Amino acid sequence: MSQELKETGNKKCFACIQWTGQRTFYPEKKQIKVDVGIDGVCLVIHQKVKGSFHCDQYFPLR
Repeated sequence: MSQELKETGNKKCFACIQWTGQRTFYPEKKQIKVDVGIDGVCLVIHQKVKGSFHCDQYFPLR
């Protein structure tokens, strides 16, 4: 498991509140520590997707 710091402005699942994958959110830095290759469930489409999946129904972490 290789975790990286990513920016929150991406329309990727790892940056969406509707994704259940494991991540750590740092709101003061506006960054997320995540392994983009891990799976999580998207609560919008009700499917298992990788954190790197691009979604048009994006709800950003705050």
